[in-house]
Amino acid sequence: MNRMAREVIRAENVTKIYNTGRPNEAIAVSGVSVSVLENDFAVLKGPSGSGKTTLLSLIGCMTRPTSGSMVVEGKDVSHLPERFLTGIRRKTFGFIFQQFNLIQGMTVLQNVLMPLYPTGTEIPGALKKADEILESLDMAKRRDFPVNNLSGGEQQRTAIARALINNPDIILADEPTAHLDTTLAVEFMQNMHRLRDQGRTIIIASHDPVVFEDSRISLIVAMRDGRSTGIQRNAVTA
Repeated sequence: MNRMAREVIRAENVTKIYNTGRPNEAIAVSGVSVSVLENDFAVLKGPSGSGKTTLLSLIGCMTRPTSGSMVVEGKDVSHLPERFLTGIRRKTFGFIFQQFNLIQGMTVLQNVLMPLYPTGTEIPGALKKADEILESLDMAKRRDFPVNNLSGGEQQRTAIARALINNPDIILADEPTAHLDTTLAVEFMQNMHRLRDQGRTIIIASHDPVVFEDSRISLIVAMRDGRSTGIQRNAVTA
């Protein structure tokens, strides 16, 4: 990775508290600071309840910090209204969720195109782009299959294709290998490395050794009880 790579994400002493002031108040993230550079392959590592998913949500503008600042592509997004956050999410990030979040009963192609519907993208261009992405993921042959007829690995690749349809600079994935066997988890990581080789920044929240023990990870943020317990930056070439 280029040592002069620009910073794309900066969290400064971010804290996220749910149900503030109530008996069920919960501190999900407490005073975490981290910098992610362009073309990083970063992993937020920690056990269930460590705060890694909440930190990923803060990075992806899916929730706002209670305190501290979150800077995305040089812009402080900590207190922006939701209508602005929606635009930032759509333009900057591609999301891969733990449960895939595919719409059952719809085809692979229909699921992949879903993020484009609010953007007014012309249909011919959208179809061409979707077909190119599916071809790159060896999913062209499943283009018109209902997603509920797919294997776990095929659902995962459909989720990746959907995350790429807006051509995002940053891919965020929350426990993406949780429901995959080791072979499919390795396949997922290979797909992520290909995306990184194309110039994208990858950030994954995971407690899977297949993910965080990968030798090509450039940044590891260890989380426990909502706090960062260590940040490790590795010298990795793209």
